[in-house]
Amino acid sequence: MLNSSSFFTVPDRLQRRLAEIGAPADVRTLAAELAEQTVRDPLTGLYNRRFFDEALRQNIETARRYNRVLSLVLFDLDDFKTVNDTRGHEAGDAVLKTFAQLLLETARKADIVCRIGGDEFAVILPETTLPAARKFTERFFENKMECGGLPAQPITISATAGMAELPSENLFTDADRQLLIAKQKNKGR
Repeated sequence: MLNSSSFFTVPDRLQRRLAEIGAPADVRTLAAELAEQTVRDPLTGLYNRRFFDEALRQNIETARRYNRVLSLVLFDLDDFKTVNDTRGHEAGDAVLKTFAQLLLETARKADIVCRIGGDEFAVILPETTLPAARKFTERFFENKMECGGLPAQPITISATAGMAELPSENLFTDADRQLLIAKQKNKGR
């Protein structure tokens, strides 16, 4: 299975070429840093949509080839625009960073956590069934999702999740559909 430590960290071809031409170590290090920046979200430090698309494709391919299970969970922050509009973009950034950190703390080492849009996050769960993905989201939502605002006014973070597992024809579309259904149910409350 593809995991975050084995994917997109340093393009091997570039590193080999730099070694062939005798590039100094600092140039090779800089190339590695630049390669990492192309797949990281600068605000949260999570992998970005570019990384997510390729990682999901490769994980699906591998899971299908070896008849393994794979799940995907998509998260969307609830009423995030309101945080930016009422508390400011600095508060919104703090919410995004806190949410990302909570996802990382809940995920296993093999899971791939990404920020795929403004207030949208995805977690690729290799070797995970849909019931296990549900348990992952339950563990995640058990966390107290608050982040600092003004000292007397912490910001409570809420989110909605949608999930799907293979053998789905389109894992992302199915997880997104489940996310939209969950969001509609939440609005009805």
